[in-house]
Formats: sequence, structure tokens, C-alpha cells
Amino acid sequence: MTSTAGGIEKTWSHATAEVSGRGLEAERHATAAERAALAAALEILAIDRLDVAYRIALLGDARYQLTGTISADVSQACVVSLDPVPATIEDRMDVEFSSTGALPVDTATDEEQSALEAAEIEPLEQGRIAVGRIVLETLAAALPAYPRAPGAELESHEAGPAAPGTNPFAALASWKPKRD
Repeated sequence: MTSTAGGIEKTWSHATAEVSGRGLEAERHATAAERAALAAALEILAIDRLDVAYRIALLGDARYQLTGTISADVSQACVVSLDPVPATIEDRMDVEFSSTGALPVDTATDEEQSALEAAEIEPLEQGRIAVGRIVLETLAAALPAYPRAPGAELESHEAGPAAPGTNPFAALASWKPKRD
């Protein structure tokens, strides 16, 4: 994944001052230019649609909760044939933002505590809630890892079982230079 995603990391953000006690609700629909830049950043063929609905709630003490949904139509290259493989992505975001001074210190002593159980807490970036960065990361994580076109198969070159008494390294011996 490349470092830029068409600027949504910066333009899809909100200053903490925009979030009132009732919170902030928004919907975003990526433009064609934003979708093309995101597809390039994610190294996929195309993003035909990207819609995001989210809510930012004020939790207090410079803490904010971003929750929402991402819906996208994407096209990736098949891992076998490189043909386009369309997919629809539906995923949820649930991230807490906090100023660096308010980030919790891990004082847990229970060895059984899992990192997956811990809340995802992101730092505020210059007093802004980086919705675009979270959208990019969530979309990247939701993409199929090995997209495969229907009917795409790798050629199988399976060798049968070795004949009894054959040495699998005999063929390699023929490569060894002969000494006089």
C-alpha cells in the first residue's frame, strides 16, 4: 500500500471543535478522483463506489468515538489469471481517538489479557479526527487476500509417488562438476 490515498487522509477529517456534546454524524461518498487514488494506494484495479456513514461521539477528557459503516464496490486482479474480480465490501469502523496525554497506560497484570480484546485507540492528529485514514485502513483490511476469478485454476504438475529404491538427489548429482 502506498502512502497517499488521494488526500482523503486529510480532507476526510474533523476538528475536535466540530464535535458537540450531541456528537457529529456524516456521510461521505468518494469522488471518482478519490476512488482512483485509493485504488492506486491499495494497489487494486478499481474502486467503483465508496460510501461511508459515521458518527463521532464525544466521550469526554479529549476522547472521541468513531463508529460507522463502509460500503464499497471494488475490482481486484485474480491471483491466477489476472482477470478482474469484482467484490462488494461491507465493514464496520469502531475506533476511539484520544489526545496523546490522555492515552491510557497499560497497567494490566493479567497474562491472559488478549491484545484483540483491547480497545483500538488512535491519537488525535493536530486536534483532528482522521476519518479518512481509518476508512483507508478498514477498507484495506476488508479486501479479499487472494481474489480468484470463477473457474481460474492453477495447472497441476503433480508427480506420482517415487519408485521404490530411487534416490531423490540422483538428478542433482548430474549437475555436480566432474573432477579428473
